Amino acid sequence: MPVEFPQTQVAALQHLATQLIDKRKPGTELGSLARELLRGFHDICWLAGLDAVLAGLAQEHPDLDTADRATLEDHAPLLSGLVAQLEGINLDGGGPRNAKAKQLADCLIAALGLTPAETPDRKIVLSGEVRAELVAAMTKVIETEVGKLRDSIIEQARGNVVEDHRSSFTKMAAQLDERGLKLLKVPKVPLDAQHGIERAFADARTAVITRIVGAALEAGKGALGPEAGKRIAAPMTLKATPLEVAARRAADARVPKTTAAILGSILDSLAELAQITFRSAEKPVLPYSASKTFAVGDLIEHPKFGRGSVVTVAAQRIEVEFGETKATLVHGR
Repeated sequence: MPVEFPQTQVAALQHLATQLIDKRKPGTELGSLARELLRGFHDICWLAGLDAVLAGLAQEHPDLDTADRATLEDHAPLLSGLVAQLEGINLDGGGPRNAKAKQLADCLIAALGLTPAETPDRKIVLSGEVRAELVAAMTKVIETEVGKLRDSIIEQARGNVVEDHRSSFTKMAAQLDERGLKLLKVPKVPLDAQHGIERAFADARTAVITRIVGAALEAGKGALGPEAGKRIAAPMTLKATPLEVAARRAADARVPKTTAAILGSILDSLAELAQITFRSAEKPVLPYSASKTFAVGDLIEHPKFGRGSVVTVAAQRIEVEFGETKATLVHGR
């Protein structure tokens, strides 16, 4: 039975194909390309919350463990089926490059038995003020946690290292950079200890970043309001929620572990995964005149101070914020 795949993600498959074509040498055997396509497909699903697609493939192939991307790329029937599809498109022949990318994506879709399907567009529109409140709430949490990121990673990893490797762990932990993201150099330790400790560090980074993102999103849920709050905590296609997938994306090694980068990753993820649109409500800008009457929240254009927002009104005086300065003006005269 065909497995439905969102039409909106077909572009991601084509982008993956373009990247693989760019780095592939003509004439290279197609088995390696097929493996990279399957690996990239799993990552796209994993980072888009498409666990229903992976579950559908597992149902069609009971021996397939889609929780592990290595199992997908090593699955003999799917791998051989994809190679057969690739052999039919004359990849190293002539033709525009963008056409080749589409052909690769089509081969992957056909080999996996996917059916591109349209998905409903359910947007949540949030004002600029709500977005600012969300950013402020999350920034406070992220800044606090990023400041102790290295210590948190070391502590998390320490609990996953066997007793015999503890002394090696101490040596390797001392060589971590200031964020705990990579080793500045590898000390002399037994090879089996090195590999086990490196895995512990990698798992710890994912766990710590996931916890930070979860705490940041929890802090920002109040700003989102009940409708958006429910949306980001609800499963998208099967079990994965926008909160969980946003954490996966922020934990990705390609995202710099700074407050701004993590925050940007979360906001981008929420806007895409929960189909939230951050948009300021449109307000007219009123030209300032002492004879006009203004109210709190009005936007005014002043010939000297520029554009500002009315914050207080008292009798014939208004207080207006112009960026970082405030001015008291006459109105209603």
